[in-house]
Amino acid sequence: MAGVYQEIVEPVFEVLTTVTFAKQGGKTKQKLQARVIMETARAAPYLAGMEMGWSQSLERLAEPLVKT
Repeated sequence: MAGVYQEIVEPVFEVLTTVTFAKQGGKTKQKLQARVIMETARAAPYLAGMEMGWSQSLERLAEPLVKT
């Protein structure tokens, strides 16, 4: 296998994401915590939508689980 670097871009931000699961009343409770550990001036628009983006992703994940 071979490859060619076409572009190297410095990251705009870095986030430490921690997900915990706990049993609660016969169900599983999920808690997600995202902590920004590095950001540049260009990060603001990405970080502004991070909570909404995570919420949408987790809702999509829950949909097939709820149907079963």
